[in-house]
Amino acid sequence: MQLDKVFQAIEETQFLRKLSAPENLFFIGDLAPLKYIQDFFANHKQTDTNYYYDLSANQLEDLKEDTFLTGQYRAIVVVSMKNEATLLSVVKKQVNQTSQLPILRLFGDIFINTLCQKSLLEPTSNKTQKPHTAYAILTTPRSGSTYLCDLLDSTNIAGHPSEHLRLAVQELAKHCNFNYLTLLNNLMEYRVTNNGVFGTKLISHFLFELQQTKPNFRQVFKSIDKFILLIRKDKLAQAVSLVVAQKTEVWHLHNNEKSEKNTNYKSKLANIEIDSKLLDNVEQKYNFIHKQEARLKKVLSNNQSSPLIVVYEDILDDAELQINRILDFLAIAKPESYTMQINSGIKRMPSSISQEIIQQYQQRKSIGKITG
Repeated sequence: MQLDKVFQAIEETQFLRKLSAPENLFFIGDLAPLKYIQDFFANHKQTDTNYYYDLSANQLEDLKEDTFLTGQYRAIVVVSMKNEATLLSVVKKQVNQTSQLPILRLFGDIFINTLCQKSLLEPTSNKTQKPHTAYAILTTPRSGSTYLCDLLDSTNIAGHPSEHLRLAVQELAKHCNFNYLTLLNNLMEYRVTNNGVFGTKLISHFLFELQQTKPNFRQVFKSIDKFILLIRKDKLAQAVSLVVAQKTEVWHLHNNEKSEKNTNYKSKLANIEIDSKLLDNVEQKYNFIHKQEARLKKVLSNNQSSPLIVVYEDILDDAELQINRILDFLAIAKPESYTMQINSGIKRMPSSISQEIIQQYQQRKSIGKITG
């Protein structure tokens, strides 16, 4: 079901869990999403003090004039999977006559505030301030981009690069008329370092999905000043990393992770069976990565963007050198008496099973060449 798909995608951001904290919200809108939210809160709140006004069973005109005058509610939240903007306009006309409460869109305001790490119950701005420098890292999956983002974040002068426009945003844009440019503009105002630098990360397949939605995809490239293209030379190792991550459902491990998670990961690795089906999957991912990288280069070229190319293996060889290359490319000045101390909490995830998969894949390819 489309609704379930959208909300499940959103939950990777812990959105509804965070929204469950405020009390006394007045939700108004379509029955299906209202029920989903109410059911979610029933499983995650001891007591639900919110009110849910279903517009399929009630009319806006039926709201009593004194409903919002008692001080019982903190905010009115408009909920629609089809078009929040239209419903917001209608609700404002009806309610603003009797209430000074903030009237917020579930996705267009509260979801955006969540990603911007702002107070949840306030309207987003359509007139945002552009940062001094805005950059994006473009890359394919399992290229070491999370590690690079961690290193850049630890400089304290290169923004807080992270994968902001991913599955949740993709699903909202595809199914709910969600304006991801409004999100991007708000991120560029609120998720910056003190020197006015904003950084983000765009993974190829999410980027290309957004390309099929509204608003105009080219506006992303007009909003961002500079681009970094992160590539991994060893595409086979990258493909195997992607297959293993999908098999184990473990995408990253952190240095401060509990030993139990590490043990569970090792157990999942031990259960991976190397057979022809898995090796076929590796080949499919290998080809996929090559094609995605080529598409990224084409998109950059079509948008007249000349990126800085950074190689993952070069970061492993000398991280500080590569971070300095990036800072120079972005023209980020280092403060007086600045000492670079870069670090990352991301743990590298090489494994014997990954090496075995690589060896068997290469062996199969070599046999194929001989017999062919």
